[in-house]
Amino acid sequence: MKSTSFHMEAQRRLNMTYRVLRIFVLACLVWGIASSALAAEPQAEGIAIDFRDVELTDLIQTISEMTGKNFIYDDTLKGKVSIISPERMSPDEAYEAFLSVLSVKGFTLVPTGRTNKIVPIRIAKESNLPTGTTVPSGEQYVTQLIRMKYVDAGDLATAVLKDLVPKTSHVAAYGPSNTLIITDNAANIERLVQIIRQLDVPTTLEQIEIIPLQYAGAEELTDIITQLLSRGAVTPAARGRRAAQAAQAGDSETTRVIPYPRTNALIVIAAKGELQTIRSLVEQLDQSPPDDRSYINVYYLENADATSLAGTLNEILTGISQKARQERTAQNTQQPVNLKQVTITADKPTNSLVINARPEEFEIIKSIVSKLDIKRKQVFVEALIMELSLDATKNLGISIVGAGANRDGDGGIIGGSNLNSNPTTNAVNLTDFQDDGSGIPSVLGKAVNGLMAGGFLNPTTITGPDGIDITVPALSVLIDLSQSDGDVNILAAPRLLTSDNEEAEIIIGSNIPVITERLTDTGGSGGLAQSVSIERQDAALTLRFTPQVTEGDEVRLNIHQEITDVASTNDQIGPTLTKRLLRNTVIAENGRTIALGGLISTNIQDTITKVPLLGDIPILGWLFKRKDVIEKKTNLLIFITPHIIRTADDL
Repeated sequence: MKSTSFHMEAQRRLNMTYRVLRIFVLACLVWGIASSALAAEPQAEGIAIDFRDVELTDLIQTISEMTGKNFIYDDTLKGKVSIISPERMSPDEAYEAFLSVLSVKGFTLVPTGRTNKIVPIRIAKESNLPTGTTVPSGEQYVTQLIRMKYVDAGDLATAVLKDLVPKTSHVAAYGPSNTLIITDNAANIERLVQIIRQLDVPTTLEQIEIIPLQYAGAEELTDIITQLLSRGAVTPAARGRRAAQAAQAGDSETTRVIPYPRTNALIVIAAKGELQTIRSLVEQLDQSPPDDRSYINVYYLENADATSLAGTLNEILTGISQKARQERTAQNTQQPVNLKQVTITADKPTNSLVINARPEEFEIIKSIVSKLDIKRKQVFVEALIMELSLDATKNLGISIVGAGANRDGDGGIIGGSNLNSNPTTNAVNLTDFQDDGSGIPSVLGKAVNGLMAGGFLNPTTITGPDGIDITVPALSVLIDLSQSDGDVNILAAPRLLTSDNEEAEIIIGSNIPVITERLTDTGGSGGLAQSVSIERQDAALTLRFTPQVTEGDEVRLNIHQEITDVASTNDQIGPTLTKRLLRNTVIAENGRTIALGGLISTNIQDTITKVPLLGDIPILGWLFKRKDVIEKKTNLLIFITPHIIRTADDL
């Protein structure tokens, strides 16, 4: 990369920065007016960091403007990043956050004079990194020189440090000065230095060894071995060697056992004889429990259901155990999987978990349980289920009745057309033309829907076969015209309270018998024996839903709505059932009502009653016929209002 190219690229980016800054300055003017001077309001000091999905190159330009630092990078630097901080940062804190973002993206900074080159981490060790003997801080890649005082730098690098650094880092030893050379980010180097300081102690110990543990915890076993060593609970020869070595080094703590919980291993520094003794102790102490009752713990739950939580934890442990078994098989090792010996059982009466696990495993499980055993939100749901009946009944017809008595008055003739006994229409019965005692036919006193008009002539009295006199007009003509509409029927208005992600259900109705089989058998006596098999079915309204409270102020509802009605009954085949079903998943805001449904059923009945032949005459035929049209539409509507209950005050 030539110097001229760098200057041209820098100039191009500088021009782009100026254009971005113009927009940035205009946007910040409003913030500057609202916040006043930073010195006048201490709470506004610092820099607000809120970058969401910004290009990495734009972030570099912003950091350059904040800190006054110069950066150089090539076209391989791409991608989007987000930095969100609820509190304001100082320029130094913002710069450290910027270094962390570069590290996440696989890049780091290499200072070169007054500029900083941004390079991939994999080649950072080949660049001119900052080098020193003091431990820095942050995410910047550096080369650290650590001179060993007591242990061999080469042994420490190959036996311990090689396994503790990532592949992108570098660890080497320089023999003449017994110095470790480590290239890594400053945070990792700080962690390694802490381990190195514990290993580089004044001693003449000959060996450093990492002992992996199978069952025991690293920290727990370190405490036990340290107590044994401090009390001299080792072989006499080992005690003599340790005393001589302590005298030479001027330190009584010559054997060091350091726990490394990350891999559950021990880092041991000891003379050859004591190292063998410590290996023997670890082998004897790192054993599986003698029986399944050795590590039984009881955890009492406060909010969660023990049975459900036990199932969840066992699924987690099964997945971890299978993965570990596959990894060990791939490595051709015969060591058993630790977690397969962990058992979790639910005790329903006490709503507790009975956990059989080693102490370090129990601590892990307990931390998981504490995060799951929390008080869940509840959802109070108000529902309104209603039918909107759109019934439209139209009637049009003419009814004619005539009567005449014989000369003796003990008999006569009576007749008419378009007489009907349907109570749902205006069609009249023959008896409606009888005199009600006032000389007026009783039909005029009947409740009429719509319009009814007519006339009558000369009331005539006829004696019937039973000796009862009937007074009717000699001739009556009635014209009726009517229309009726339906109304609203509220089927149910249930209110249910349930926990988050728990199903709730309400059923309103009856359980009716339904014939499923009918058998007829001819007996030996020639008679018929009949047997009927029935089963009972629900003719009911069912509302079932499962609420799920989202991160926002919303509720996700899985709804199942079913209405089963008896449409008709028959003595031979039993009742006929109708079903209306709605399944849906909706998201509703807290306290907002949503409407579901629109299930419309339509039934049209068109009935014409007429006198044969006469009713077919055009126009005049309406004097001898009537028409009834019934159109029925039923619309099922469901209104649901969820309320999120976080505390008792919300009820």
